[in-house]
Amino acid sequence: MASAREDIRENAKEYKIIDIHDLHSRIIRSNISELLKIINAKYPIKFPKNVIKTELDHIMSNINLSIISSQQNATKISSSRSKASKPKSVIDPSARCQARIWDGIFDRTTNKMIIEIDDEFQVTDYNDINIKKFNKKYILGKQCARKKATSANYCLQHTRHRPHGNYLETPSKELCLHFMIDGDYLEKESSDY
Repeated sequence: MASAREDIRENAKEYKIIDIHDLHSRIIRSNISELLKIINAKYPIKFPKNVIKTELDHIMSNINLSIISSQQNATKISSSRSKASKPKSVIDPSARCQARIWDGIFDRTTNKMIIEIDDEFQVTDYNDINIKKFNKKYILGKQCARKKATSANYCLQHTRHRPHGNYLETPSKELCLHFMIDGDYLEKESSDY
C-alpha cells in the first residue's frame, strides 16, 4: 500500500498534479503562521517573534490532517443539504458610513496589517510624529461597513459617536499615537509616560 501511494505521489510530481493533502497542510501552516504573527503583534512581551517558528512547528506536528479533511467533507455534505443562505448584500462604496473604526495599522501600499512600525515612529509624544510621513506610509483602522443614514455621512451609531474620526480624512497626530499605543506598536521603553 505504501509503495502504491509513493508511486501516485511520484506520478503527481511528474504531471504537476496537486497533492490535496500537501495543499491542505500548506494552507493550514500559512494560516496558523499569520495567526501567530498577530498574537505576537498584540502581545510582544508574552509571545516574542523568536518563538513563532518553534510554536508553528509544534502545532503542525500535532495536527491530524486526515481528521480535518474528513470534517471538511462532512461539512460540505451537510451544508449542501441545508437551505441556501441569503447572499450578503454589498453596499455601494459611496453609500458607506465614513467613520473610522478600530482595527490595526495597515501598510498603505499592500493594505496588509503590520506587526511593527518603523523606528522613526517609535515616539513618546504625539508632537514627535512626522504626520505627513506617517500617513503616507500607514492607514489607521478601517472604514465602517454599514450603510449611511439618510442625509448623513455616517450610520446611525457613528452619527452620535465617532471616537476615531472620519476615515476619508487625514488622521491627526493624537489619533496616530492612540492607535500606536493601544495597538501595542510602540516599544515598551518608549511608551512609558
